[in-house]
Amino acid sequence: MPPSTPAKDPLPDDVVDLLVLGSGCAALTAALHAADAGLQVTVCEKTNRLGGTSAMSAGGIWVAGNHLAAAAGIADDLDAAFDYVKAVAPAGFDYPDHWRAILQAGPRMLLMLEDKTPLRFRLTGEPDPYMDISGARAQGRMLSVLPISRLRAGRDALRVRGSTLPEVFTYHEVLETDLYHKPIATTLHLLPRLLQRVLTLSAGKGTGLMVGMVAGCKKAGVTLHTRTAAEELIVKDGRVIGAWVRRNGRRIAIHARRGTLIATGGFEWNAQMLSEFFPGPVQFLGSSAGNTGDGHQMAAAVGAVLDHMDQANVTAAIPRRYEGAIHGMPVPYHAEENAIVVNRHGQRFWDELQVNLGEALVQRDARTNQPIELPAFVITDARYLKKLPLVQFFARNVPGWMVKAPTLAALAAKIGIDAEALQQTVARYNQFAQTGLDADFGRGKTRAHQKADKRKRAGLEAITKAPFIAIKFNPSIMTTKGGPRTDARGRALRADGSVIAGLYCAGAAMANPIGTRGVGAGTTLGPFMAWGYVCAEDIIKG
Repeated sequence: MPPSTPAKDPLPDDVVDLLVLGSGCAALTAALHAADAGLQVTVCEKTNRLGGTSAMSAGGIWVAGNHLAAAAGIADDLDAAFDYVKAVAPAGFDYPDHWRAILQAGPRMLLMLEDKTPLRFRLTGEPDPYMDISGARAQGRMLSVLPISRLRAGRDALRVRGSTLPEVFTYHEVLETDLYHKPIATTLHLLPRLLQRVLTLSAGKGTGLMVGMVAGCKKAGVTLHTRTAAEELIVKDGRVIGAWVRRNGRRIAIHARRGTLIATGGFEWNAQMLSEFFPGPVQFLGSSAGNTGDGHQMAAAVGAVLDHMDQANVTAAIPRRYEGAIHGMPVPYHAEENAIVVNRHGQRFWDELQVNLGEALVQRDARTNQPIELPAFVITDARYLKKLPLVQFFARNVPGWMVKAPTLAALAAKIGIDAEALQQTVARYNQFAQTGLDADFGRGKTRAHQKADKRKRAGLEAITKAPFIAIKFNPSIMTTKGGPRTDARGRALRADGSVIAGLYCAGAAMANPIGTRGVGAGTTLGPFMAWGYVCAEDIIKG
């Protein structure tokens, strides 16, 4: 990465009010809000598809105090949501101003999307995962987009990124039907509506979300460029005034009168950065391969301080071929009654049904900075593959990801963990299965989540039937969540706390104030979109 352009002011090839680098949910929320306020906005996406990792997501969105909950008669308020987020936040995360900004912007952002785009949303039945915390709500904060035709994006219909997940299904259908366990039967049951969606090129989940956002941005007059990679920021008199981008082999200077927003996604596809900040085994990456940390490097080159680089959206994922490479398709394959997750010592270390299991996977030793639990494995038995046929089907994409053995001892030898420890762990879990009570981790306490999400099974079932199975369960990263530190208005900061004028950061290209821990199932998309709205509001005010 070349150093930032010095005080010299290059003749611009283009001049806009707001230059947005990246095209995910945070980027397009900001672009739409700014354009709707009358600003001239250009979006530059370096890949050949719009939508970023947001388009590849399941499409669950967490927004407290939203109008859909109010219309459904569900009581909620932002003070309660703030108390909840503050109580749930992990040690070392104390961002009251950022949290309030996200919570206050969320409802306005959602109203804007329904007003200025063809998107329509519906609540899900999911509760907040920490229902014992003051301020939690049993329903009303989780929602997702309804199906929308790609044709609503006009000429950009096929420029919106697809997903590793089948976009023909909605987020609601994945939760409310038994699609993951009975894919054929469920598909046949939903066939009339699915055929209608295929005929109309309609999409749900994150793809549908980004189709609608692209449509809204186009209507508002936003210029959307693909295959346009940002290379460095342009600085004049200490202020970021735009960026050099490369399009069709030509280096172009775009000046931004009001601000430049970096929303270029995470850095998980940058092998050097990934190994530095996530030591130990990483299983699959579920994001766009364009997430190589470009925005992080450009911001750092002009003095921005990077923070929380060890945070990420970590989840369970199975191997899926996407754009010629293996990606992670998010599937909670560890959440069956006859399945447990064990660490490198052959021991359980977390409630397998708890929403933040990924946080436990990336725990590190404070002295060595190396993973505490990894490598990790799902341990199960012969009945598992009949319950979750998706795993057997996709396992062929990565030989050795799933292994079988006639005994637990033989299985332990194959995966390199202590046989006696594994046998003892399974025997103890089998005892819990007889009583129905997990005395170690309280598995099953989150039954409200399993009731709302049929992908997960709440019961305990003994692991007894040979052959026994081990499936690798190392961290799969949907996106990293560290980056340039910002103030509560989205402005990038230097190490001394001073503001870098003209530079804003959002989405996965910022030091996320929530981090790896999710306060709800949709706490990547929802806060990202709200933060894009926050940045745009400050830019609009000038």
